Amino acid sequence: MTGRPQHAQDEVRGIRRARPGARPPRLVLVLLASLPLVPVGEAPAQPQEASSFPAITAIEVRREDVFSPSEEALGFFPYGLANVLHAVTKEKFIRRELLLSVGDPLDPDVLAEAERRLRATRLFRRVRVRSEGTTVVVETGDNWTLLPRFSYSNKGGVITYQVGLEEQNLLGTGRGLAFKYDSGTERISRSLAYDHPQLFGSRIQLHVAASDLSDGQAAEASLARPFDSLTSPRAFWVYWRQENVNATLWTGGEESAVWKRRERGFSALVGRLSRATRELADRWGGLVQWEDVSLQPGGHGPPPPPDDRKFLWIGGGIEREARGWIERQDVEQIGRDEDFNLAPGGRIDLSVSAPVFGARTAGRVRVNGSTGRLLPAGFTIATLAAQTRIQGGPQNALVEASIRGWWMAKGWTLASRIGVRNGWRIDPEKQLVLDGENGVRGYRLHAVAGTGNTTANVELRRVLVPDVLKLASLGMALFGDAGYSWGPPDGGWRLADAGVGFRVGLPRAGKNVLLRIDVARAFHPDPLGRSGWLLSFSSGQAF
Repeated sequence: MTGRPQHAQDEVRGIRRARPGARPPRLVLVLLASLPLVPVGEAPAQPQEASSFPAITAIEVRREDVFSPSEEALGFFPYGLANVLHAVTKEKFIRRELLLSVGDPLDPDVLAEAERRLRATRLFRRVRVRSEGTTVVVETGDNWTLLPRFSYSNKGGVITYQVGLEEQNLLGTGRGLAFKYDSGTERISRSLAYDHPQLFGSRIQLHVAASDLSDGQAAEASLARPFDSLTSPRAFWVYWRQENVNATLWTGGEESAVWKRRERGFSALVGRLSRATRELADRWGGLVQWEDVSLQPGGHGPPPPPDDRKFLWIGGGIEREARGWIERQDVEQIGRDEDFNLAPGGRIDLSVSAPVFGARTAGRVRVNGSTGRLLPAGFTIATLAAQTRIQGGPQNALVEASIRGWWMAKGWTLASRIGVRNGWRIDPEKQLVLDGENGVRGYRLHAVAGTGNTTANVELRRVLVPDVLKLASLGMALFGDAGYSWGPPDGGWRLADAGVGFRVGLPRAGKNVLLRIDVARAFHPDPLGRSGWLLSFSSGQAF
């Protein structure tokens, strides 16, 4: 419960939810071993050695606009215009995010945690939290957060575009307001969203969003008070969602069925700190969740099988969060400070559904976690996410595991990833897809569908021209992708590609800080016999 939990139906990333027998990897055992069994009645313990640090006597916040006074003094028109149109983040917002007060111990680890928390808001291009004697000095430089949305992408051969307006830092308060018209890969969406990270001056976060879709409607709302530090004593999260959309199934790269999918859901979670040290926190939590999913014929292909998923889940879980942070540049972004946690941690959740209010009897198990390792010239991070529903045996059992690595030397970054996804008796509208959005950039969307796949990616990146006019940085990449898909409907398929890419980093942007253009050559044909070159462009790294 370290943040807003991922939606229950999309726990394992990359599953195409009609839109969008091997042993588990050793990583499962490592993550399970790292999670202690925590007595529910145990009182929270505070980190040790706090008394060995002097007390904070003052907190000084030094704020800076999108462009500093010295940069604005250069007279370059965009610098001054950006500062005029942008409201500098308010000091009271920054102070609330710090979770520091005068009189607290001047703990360097706590200062580093406060810096990471400010950086995670994505409102700042530069953050420094340090001590000068017993005074805490906070220095921030704002990102440009008013984003006209005129994006245009080619994702796996499908053109998408987006038009709208988004403000991530409304009047310097940290609140977000966005309107978007999005012609995506599956549907057209007209959406409105509002986010308030400090409701009524507290640490409670509000999120509200509604979408009018070309094939239905969707709406969601959440209220959360997350664990935002190792010593946060408690947390809660309430989430509501409804959605009516088309669910599209693919066979051999072509549509094979379209169904109407109706979903209603409500979740309430609470969490409590059980034990905390300077390096880790153990927590337990409880869950109540209503889940109602139904499928109806959609006018194309065979009708869906009988499938009425109504569950009233009641359960709980244990969680470990540990502190093993490193700070790097030019890993996933260009010219930005990035934070990576290498400490082992994870969560286990168990819940049951009783036959009340029309719900069905079932059980559910979820496990997720990560661990990393620092290497002489880089680092690696391994992740795991697994879930299953127990209902006359395992149902909708999904596992995803990956290992990612980065090595940096003489201005070059070598990035790699190996991943595996597998499903057993998955829900009828879900497919595991191998395509240009899921591991192999040289192939079109929905190229191959199955019950599992594995992918391997490698990319050599280099920044060519950093910080052009303090507005953009230019880079390039050489890459190769390979994947293998198995299971119905398409069976076994091997796909592989290689290519070259162009990168544009936006050092003053709050979102979409990296633009990516890739040209890839597919070496093996897909089920429709397609191979050759494919141009794709989007935001963010491919893996």
